[in-house]
Amino acid sequence: MRWRSDLGPVRPSASTSFRRTRRRTADLPACAGSRRGRRPVGSPWPARPPPGRRQEVPIMEREAAIARSAEAIRLHSGHNILIESGAEPVIDRLAGRDLLPPAAPAELSAWTFVVKDMIDVAGLRTTRGSVLYGSEEALTTAPCVERLERAGALLVGKANQHEFAWGVTSENPHWGDVRNPRHAQLTPGGSSGGTAAALAAGIARFGLGTDTGGSVRIPAACCGVVGLRPRVGVLPVEGVAPVAPMFDVVGPMATSVADCARVWRALSGAAVPPLDSLSGLVVGVAEGCAQAGEFAHLGAELREIALPYDILLPYWTIVGAQARRTHEATYPRNAASYSAGVRRKLDDAAGIGHREYRRAVEELAAARARFSAEMAGIDILITPTLGGPAPRVGCDEAAVRGEVGRITAVVSALGLPALAIGDLQAVGRSEADVLRVGRCWEAAGGGIPAPC
Repeated sequence: MRWRSDLGPVRPSASTSFRRTRRRTADLPACAGSRRGRRPVGSPWPARPPPGRRQEVPIMEREAAIARSAEAIRLHSGHNILIESGAEPVIDRLAGRDLLPPAAPAELSAWTFVVKDMIDVAGLRTTRGSVLYGSEEALTTAPCVERLERAGALLVGKANQHEFAWGVTSENPHWGDVRNPRHAQLTPGGSSGGTAAALAAGIARFGLGTDTGGSVRIPAACCGVVGLRPRVGVLPVEGVAPVAPMFDVVGPMATSVADCARVWRALSGAAVPPLDSLSGLVVGVAEGCAQAGEFAHLGAELREIALPYDILLPYWTIVGAQARRTHEATYPRNAASYSAGVRRKLDDAAGIGHREYRRAVEELAAARARFSAEMAGIDILITPTLGGPAPRVGCDEAAVRGEVGRITAVVSALGLPALAIGDLQAVGRSEADVLRVGRCWEAAGGGIPAPC
């Protein structure tokens, strides 16, 4: 599991460390085969049968899963977790479906899930967290959702989000501010805050979010769940509303790394081989990651490394220019229908010209090459997920966005896959790399680090 010397070309599409106080995990045992496969403590969902003994999931189990979701939706109805833009709740669609088990065991049978409302599902409206969209039902279902439903998963809702997936709080003036079920004083993060909140509330076993600069990973940290940002292009994004196509991805979220890995297999077709131990693994440590000591205890060799914050200037230039292009049909013509926060971001990007954009693309490629060389000999990189304190309810999103998302944005700019286990982020060269390390951490009892 070694880093490539070249992260590949950048294709144009249509700092200072902060001191952090974090809750540390107790000394952990080494990853042992006897621990591998143990269910995470506190999971509200039943365990799957062991390998080799999986059988067709009975109708009663699927009905029970739907009933659990419906009850959780009722209990958390005041948290604005789901967007119900149609004539009936999304979960009610399941009542008319044939719930007979599939002829062969399905990977995700009876697993309930939600999707961020940037993602199309035939027969449902896609609002993008805005009032400008969602007047008509989608005609087709995004391939990423089709793969999950073919695997037996049950869609129970479309998740609320930050407007147009552009912000770190998921406080939404159109569909209501998403509330954090686990930390009432904190926002759920953004922009996939509704997806993370749905998992924390027990509404669904897993979910799909989108991530441009941290929109899967920041909510995972704020809500105490797990979120994977894959590399661009690994999963299809057809049927997914864009933000900045050069960096946009769809990523799974779950309440455990084990569940996230299983969902990843259903989405990508790629298995995640087990990793028995971290012994001998060379782990780069950035931003004084609080879990570094536990990784050393598990046998990893640690090396300090600095994140390349100089990559953020070209990154934000590209994001701004592409986002402005994404909205050119509706902004500024329909500016009154945009929140002040999104208007400000689009206005800031208005002056980016073609020459500045091309220079940013070149600078991004050069920064990627430099960091790839610095990572030679390092297998995995660990960082905090959040670049500062988790955003609090009622905060000024513009004031906290840069600090909260600075680490996740660097990783997005580098084009690397990353797994957020709460406020611990593992960055690697492939999705399997970070999921294997995450599963080993989880099997050793590592837990999900809480936000500060």
